[in-house]
Amino acid sequence: MKAKFFIAIPLIATLAACGGGSGRGGASLGSEGTLSVLVTDNLAQDYAEVWVTVRSITATDANGQVVTLYEDTAGQTHNLSQLVNIGALVDTRNITTGTYNRFEIVLDNAVTLVDQNGVVTNARFDQSGNPTFSTSITGTLTVDANQAATLALDFDLQQFTYDAGTNTVTPVIVQKDPTSLDQTVSTVFGEVESITDGTRFVLDPAGDGRNLTVVLHNNATVTNTASGEVLSDTRGLSVNMKVSVSGTYDTATLTITAATVQIENGAVGVRHKLEGTIMAINGSSLTIDIHEASFMPGANTLIVDVSNATFSHGRLDQLAVGQKVDIKGAWDGNSFTPAVVEIEGYSRNSGADLRSYNDEYAEINGRITEVNGDRLTVTVREREHASGIKVGDSVTIDSTASWIERGDAGCLMVDAIIEAKGPLPDATTMIANNIEIENGCGRRDDSDDDDDNDGADEPLS
Repeated sequence: MKAKFFIAIPLIATLAACGGGSGRGGASLGSEGTLSVLVTDNLAQDYAEVWVTVRSITATDANGQVVTLYEDTAGQTHNLSQLVNIGALVDTRNITTGTYNRFEIVLDNAVTLVDQNGVVTNARFDQSGNPTFSTSITGTLTVDANQAATLALDFDLQQFTYDAGTNTVTPVIVQKDPTSLDQTVSTVFGEVESITDGTRFVLDPAGDGRNLTVVLHNNATVTNTASGEVLSDTRGLSVNMKVSVSGTYDTATLTITAATVQIENGAVGVRHKLEGTIMAINGSSLTIDIHEASFMPGANTLIVDVSNATFSHGRLDQLAVGQKVDIKGAWDGNSFTPAVVEIEGYSRNSGADLRSYNDEYAEINGRITEVNGDRLTVTVREREHASGIKVGDSVTIDSTASWIERGDAGCLMVDAIIEAKGPLPDATTMIANNIEIENGCGRRDDSDDDDDNDGADEPLS
């Protein structure tokens, strides 16, 4: 008997034809468009985590001409359930203008499913024994000179099926309206091509893609993984430095608004990242419930030793069960060696601007009831690590220096549902370092507010 589960993967191909030059290995444009390939997903219902590895994407026009949109022998691994109505950058390419009507996606012939109880199922897309699985769809993508176009290929999870007898997953892919995505996000490895000023530089991606412009957000960090130095501008960068950049990606302008820049020079094997929640702490060893990673983990949790890691946000002695962390480091197929740790919501570490860490870190989920400049009045729906705050209380969120996910400052309006993270100096005001828009920009969420309070610390979803 087949059981349904829900996963979605729009693979976004954004093309902007223009007459400028290309990055390393690129051809000059003219009859070509600039392609940005991204991956996105809707939240799975039956499975908390769904892991797949994308190896290549191609497009074919009416004349049978095939162009490569993305290709990597190692592939890129994504936990699809973490990409909720957003796109994750895979690659940028120059492709010939024209109309494309067939798209082929090659995946590893492996899909890891983790249910709501943490039970892991290692399934396949078919029983061929081949290391990869290929699937294709028909659609329409027109690339015009000096115009921008976006292709969204959506793995429609509501039509996916899992056959427990054969342990195989059958995917269904449809073309998706790209305007339904709230935003695109990215983590990109590459080299510094040039430095424009204190907040802007040009990134040459590690793949064979177009150069990207990187603009530092006003709460961004630039961390040197070798020295541990953390800055808020480009002073620590130099041309040809190897870096990884994480932030919001604009498909039309090929620009990343960076939340973090990691200098990889001198950091051996720093090629991967993971995001997750701390489940247990034993000295400097953390048991992490993995939400997202750039590699395919073999289990739902992973133990990592952070004793030799650099902390870009927070400190070793501030780690606590329930905290969300972003960690970059080396993965050898069996173990993960952390190089840089960020405790989400904590202030950045900098020798020139070391902020107090005495204020309690907290997470607050709530509905905005009033907006006064950068100060938001929020009715609390859920909270963690928020002493003295109850569900139903009104709290002021200071968003002056916030990094905003899934939207921008214009989305911070009355009735928006947000999740804010940061120091909580008292029971009335939070200094938010991170704000996530949970119900889409301008879309009202009329879900159960559950304003009753039982006094317990209620976890955020």
